[in-house]
Amino acid sequence: KIDIEAPQESILVADFNEWVKTYTGPKFNFIHCDFPYGIGADRRKQGGSVELHGSYDDDEDTFWRLTATLIEHLDVLATESCHFMFWFSMHYYQRIIDLFESSSDIRFDHFPLIWLKSDNIGLLPDPERGPRRIYETCLFGSRGDRKIVSAVSNAYSASTDRRYHMSVKPQPVLQHFFKMLVDSNSLVLDPTCGSGSSLRAAEALGARYVLGLERNEEFAEIANQELNKQRRQKNA
Repeated sequence: KIDIEAPQESILVADFNEWVKTYTGPKFNFIHCDFPYGIGADRRKQGGSVELHGSYDDDEDTFWRLTATLIEHLDVLATESCHFMFWFSMHYYQRIIDLFESSSDIRFDHFPLIWLKSDNIGLLPDPERGPRRIYETCLFGSRGDRKIVSAVSNAYSASTDRRYHMSVKPQPVLQHFFKMLVDSNSLVLDPTCGSGSSLRAAEALGARYVLGLERNEEFAEIANQELNKQRRQKNA
């Protein structure tokens, strides 16, 4: 059982699908989901980031299994009044909306949050027939009528960051959107936290407690190091 007042590692080496089956700790009032998109990004050339940091499973089954796990265990994980951010591929936009509306009490705004990649880095599915995709989308919503902390714009421009992981939501991007959601009362969960940028962003905004899961031991170790580095700088 997790005690949010006790010192501990904030990023655990764990598979969300298995970890949640025995979780008995506090419920969270903000859950940030950045599951693998299920678009086969692990099989595409992405500069040198795969060779440098390794890869992760990005098949469609992985995405939908993680999504189903979240929905199935909402009452274990989420308070009755809880915010959600859910990054996704536009391939599945309507299917995701329909799934959450039919299978959960989470209600998402149909206008997504958008990260525009200012360095123009993105996937080019077909260089002879279409453009490079240089933005990513995120659904924002809530369980219960949870009010935001303060309003921000629904789009933010920032460059990519692949120093520690092949697929990172940069901390400045997350801090921008988290200003809507995070304050000193926030208990934040990221079930697939990768580089840990979401936890650093939440703590930078004063979150009471953060917890991340990452099944790759190397990614989790680096993420914990970067989070602890930020904590030391804050307390210096």
